[in-house]
Amino acid sequence: KIMRAIHAPVPALARGRTTKTFRGRTCVRRGDLGGAYGDSFYDVDELLMNYFTYRALRETLAQMQETDLSPGKGEYKWLYNFAASEYQNRGNEFVAKLFAEGRSDHAQRILAQRVVLLKRWNGYYVRGRGNERCYSKYEEKNLSLLREHLLCTIDLSDDALVDGRESNSTDCSLYESIIKNSEDDASSA
Repeated sequence: KIMRAIHAPVPALARGRTTKTFRGRTCVRRGDLGGAYGDSFYDVDELLMNYFTYRALRETLAQMQETDLSPGKGEYKWLYNFAASEYQNRGNEFVAKLFAEGRSDHAQRILAQRVVLLKRWNGYYVRGRGNERCYSKYEEKNLSLLREHLLCTIDLSDDALVDGRESNSTDCSLYESIIKNSEDDASSA
């Protein structure tokens, strides 16, 4: 028999990654899913830049909606429609498209707003309030999820209570050991 490779659409998560054909099948390899120790946080910087561009766009649209004096709020509607069709969560590309459309006024406004937002956010973290609050939110959410998982794995049936069987609670100790090891590594560095 001759086997033919079935070409299914590539999921959004795997787009733009390495593809190889192996025994008639197309394999998509996404190298960054496993993670590597010692990775930089360049991807976080890029994500933050895209997020601040999105926030700057939202604030610019809100300001324009209030202050646009053109008939029928034409400037606001143009930017809104342009953003709805062109914004793909890639901030720098979106701003470049605005410049290419000849709308440097909107592009410069968004760039300036992005810098203002970044300065406000940076000041929030430099003063120390953001870092501690963010850490405690992560810790609370992690513990909440672990608590839910523990309650799902505990067998509270009458038979289990009489027999004295225990549930598998190694997941929680694994979480605690990872946190402890990361704290030990941070203190030794």
